[in-house]
Amino acid sequence: MALAPAQGGRIASFWRENESGPIDILVPMADAPFPPEAWPKAGCYPLAPFSNRIRDGRFEFGGREIRLPAHPACPPHALHGFSQLRPWSLALCGPAAAVMTYAHTPDAWPWAFTATQTVSLTPEGLTVDLAIRNDDPGSAMPVGLGLHPYLAIAQGDRIRFTATHEWAQDDAGCATASAPLPPGEVRYDRPHGPEGVTRYLSGWDGRAEIARQDGGRVLIAGSGALDQLVFHTPDGGAYACIEPVSHVADAFNLAARDVPATGIRTARPGETVSGSMTLTLE
Repeated sequence: MALAPAQGGRIASFWRENESGPIDILVPMADAPFPPEAWPKAGCYPLAPFSNRIRDGRFEFGGREIRLPAHPACPPHALHGFSQLRPWSLALCGPAAAVMTYAHTPDAWPWAFTATQTVSLTPEGLTVDLAIRNDDPGSAMPVGLGLHPYLAIAQGDRIRFTATHEWAQDDAGCATASAPLPPGEVRYDRPHGPEGVTRYLSGWDGRAEIARQDGGRVLIAGSGALDQLVFHTPDGGAYACIEPVSHVADAFNLAARDVPATGIRTARPGETVSGSMTLTLE
């Protein structure tokens, strides 16, 4: 495993050794530096203090309107939080665990908070614990969080997960309404297809699987606040993003309209919201 705390608190690479050499579990990041808003499709980064899109970079909370900068990849919307655009500090680094932190000073996001990632190697794989603490002494804060891994896939790999509901989305990639899914697994037997896919899922059971063509398996698990799922593959399927998240895209605005089950949390002063992702290798 390699970390890149100064580049948005990223896990730069994670691999498994076998008799023929290393097998990448995450798409490895190149060593070359990159502009924060044009990140490589590699590694794994934290989503904080929100996941995915906020329509027009605007939402209302506590009687005031919040306006966030648009992301160049999808203007006029905000995208994937902003902590992954900023340097994190390496608070602890040991042979099997590391802690990265980001302390936010209020700006367009008007609440102070501290985000902490604890990354732990185990004999079975990797665990990432992500926590956000509201450091604003006088105001509750809306909270969203998640993890965005770029998982390496190959021709012949198969992907499985289970969820009860899927959110429709508009042309901007913002969720609009949820509908029940038929019972059973969602299966992708050809994730390398010519057309990519993005799906927002609720009622996720906390488990997903990549059955590798070499006979191995990668199990992705989410727990705590990370009880929703974003699934994405690009055109051509160079990687798969199986993202445990706490809320659906544009959840702040949906929740303001009393749409249920968006996943948005509210943290009182001093309160922490947390969740974990585990990658297990079999």
